[in-house]
Amino acid sequence: MGIAINELQLTLTNILGKRGIKMSALAERAGYDSRLFEDIVTGKSRQVPVDFFIRVDRILDLTEEEKDALVRSWAFGAKQ
Repeated sequence: MGIAINELQLTLTNILGKRGIKMSALAERAGYDSRLFEDIVTGKSRQVPVDFFIRVDRILDLTEEEKDALVRSWAFGAKQ
């Protein structure tokens, strides 16, 4: 049985794969504690800092489509 992956984690993992960046490197470059970042991305925490998506966008230089997909995956992809 595989590990469940939520929509935000899947979307962000796909974007990071295209850019050759690891999740831990993104967390560090964004200035977030790795545990907090992991909890947000894996859906363990729905308390996202107000600038979370702005920081991720600045680091990854997301396209409009990627930004939309990332925010949608967080907003509508939560499975509770």
